[in-house]
Amino acid sequence: MGRYLLAGMLPLVMAGNAEAQAAPVSSAPTSRLDEVVVTASPMGRSEFDLAQPVSVLSGDKLQLKIQPTLGDTLNGEPGIICSHFTNGASRPIIRGLSDNRVLILQNGTNVFDVSNLSPDHNPSVQPLLSERIDVVRGPATILYGSSAIGGVVNVIDNSIATEPLTKPFNMEINTRYSSADTEFGSAFAIDFMPVKHLVLHLDGSLLTTNDVHIPGYALTPAIQSDLSPEQKARGNAFGGNPKFLVPNTRVNTKTLGGGASYVWDKGFVGFSFEQYSSYYGVPDDPQVDDPAEMPDPVHLTISKQRYSFHSGLVDPFPYFTNADLKFSYNDYKHLELDGTAIGSTFLTHGFDSRLELVHQAFGPVTGSIGAQLTWAYLSILGEDAFLQPSNVWQGGLFDFEEIKLTSQLRLQIGGRVEINNTTIDSDDPALTSLTSSSQQNQTFVPLSAAAGLIYDFAKDTNVALTVRYSERAPTPEELFARGPHDATFQYLVGNPNIGLEQVLGTDLSIRKRDGVVTGSLSGFYNYFFNYIESTPTGEFVDDLQVFPYEGKQANFLGGEALVAFHLLPRNLTRTASSSDDKSVKSVITGEGDNEIPNPNDLYLEGKCDYVYAQDLSDHSPLPYMPPFRYTFALVYQGEKLGARVELMHAVNQDRVPEFQTTTPGYTFLNASVSYSFDVGPTNYSVYVMGTNLLNQTARESTSYLKDVLPLPGAGVSVGVKMTF
Repeated sequence: MGRYLLAGMLPLVMAGNAEAQAAPVSSAPTSRLDEVVVTASPMGRSEFDLAQPVSVLSGDKLQLKIQPTLGDTLNGEPGIICSHFTNGASRPIIRGLSDNRVLILQNGTNVFDVSNLSPDHNPSVQPLLSERIDVVRGPATILYGSSAIGGVVNVIDNSIATEPLTKPFNMEINTRYSSADTEFGSAFAIDFMPVKHLVLHLDGSLLTTNDVHIPGYALTPAIQSDLSPEQKARGNAFGGNPKFLVPNTRVNTKTLGGGASYVWDKGFVGFSFEQYSSYYGVPDDPQVDDPAEMPDPVHLTISKQRYSFHSGLVDPFPYFTNADLKFSYNDYKHLELDGTAIGSTFLTHGFDSRLELVHQAFGPVTGSIGAQLTWAYLSILGEDAFLQPSNVWQGGLFDFEEIKLTSQLRLQIGGRVEINNTTIDSDDPALTSLTSSSQQNQTFVPLSAAAGLIYDFAKDTNVALTVRYSERAPTPEELFARGPHDATFQYLVGNPNIGLEQVLGTDLSIRKRDGVVTGSLSGFYNYFFNYIESTPTGEFVDDLQVFPYEGKQANFLGGEALVAFHLLPRNLTRTASSSDDKSVKSVITGEGDNEIPNPNDLYLEGKCDYVYAQDLSDHSPLPYMPPFRYTFALVYQGEKLGARVELMHAVNQDRVPEFQTTTPGYTFLNASVSYSFDVGPTNYSVYVMGTNLLNQTARESTSYLKDVLPLPGAGVSVGVKMTF
């Protein structure tokens, strides 16, 4: 598989190096890496000015990417794939790491749900309401702690205004429809200033889908051949052998929220509230059914209330230029329904708070210090509960500094010390993995440190190298679990002696933000001294294979690339007419004294990513890893019109452990057209997008249900966003 990675990336590396001398600066929307990413730096550095690889989705790019779930929205970004458990539950996977290793934030604080516990639990955020989504690839433990050992996804909205409005009233309405699952989604956001300094906000969303349409049969041929006569007789019904659609994959998600901010010239202070609810189904897996009985359809119903506080101050104390304080409290509940009966109830509530202080520059040194305090309570109720009630307290202190060594060389360094206390209410060996009551209360002190160098070796071109060491405290389920986890067909057993997860890693990136060739190329290597994973033993309890948690040595090697070859000149030169000094004509050329950015951009885009993950204890592949993927696209972006046609291919994923089946490759043809225009005071942005236009049967190797739930077939989406 390594040869695919080399073949896919080598031309992109060579092209990037050939453009060492950049063309003049352009403001074309796809040509620069200048989005400010506060998620990765308290000082508000851009993508180009960070040692660690980051990605930003915003504006029209985000509008075209939005899907019912966060995982599907981010799927296809460099280094990111989704878990795709069902149409209503999909979590992002970053460089092969997910669940407890990828932290999902909403406006900078933890979302507080149970999507990290199981792939059938959806992250409780609504992409339709987001203004932008930041993704930090690789450990972000310096700023966010143990749960960010694999990366961070931060969904940002405008529920708490940080600056005054430019006019008394703003409103945005976003509506979309998709034929692949008969999806209808709509969201609105209103901001207004009834009096000076006070900004009020109101938002809401509704998203509904029907069952997912697919190109052929939902079940793989191997599963179809094992169906009983009773199952085959059910045909397209739930529990049968469905074709062209997957029963019980409908989704209904609603949100309603509001906020208020007081904004003045030295800062802001604000509060917000959000109510989130979702109801979705899970497709049937006949491999775990009684062949002679009709299975009950499984549904999940989710409810969450989120209360947030955010304040920012300019020059709050001597020697500090900015202070930022965030606090959120969340109360989350979801029910897992077998037919109409409640199978399990998941309850969690807690808070996340963080303070960041940016200090004044001391010579070439700029930076910030911060503190974080988090508490979470988790309870799972029901006969199939695999974890008894638990509490987690986490406190951390961190420091992030940037030192300008020369005009071309910068050093970014940081460190974090954390205290994590995890307790479980029960010491019953029949309900927990404990062998002694002394194991009920465990304290860990994870340490993390990172250093990165950024070298600007040419105009608008740099190379970044990062080395980091990170530790992660084990979660309650990794320590204490004992019981059936039906969603993943496992009987889980925790390990109270498992210790800290530890990883030493490095990243090397080259970025070019302007010129004929733009984009980035990154490679990474992570060595886990103690990689915590559940591994099957071959034993069974209640027809479920036993998966005890254990620590092992493992490594992750891979990379991602996103490179654009621009086919139009990047700038226009304006020259005055000799016959009339007041007339101006635009001449397309690369030279001149009065240059302006070319508002039109036509480019070829190449994108690829790959992860090679290995269990070093027996040299076997780690499970549920993404395949090597590459995409080629032709893109046009003008001032109002945008168009894109792309061909994406995922190769066969045959590097799997013994208990996982291989996944065939697939090819998708996608296309989109977008257009924006004004009618009076209202701006309209409309788009039409076709996905999987070749109607290919495709399955995601990262999905636990890939053998019963293919990706959607050919579909057309249309949407409009109105801003006034």
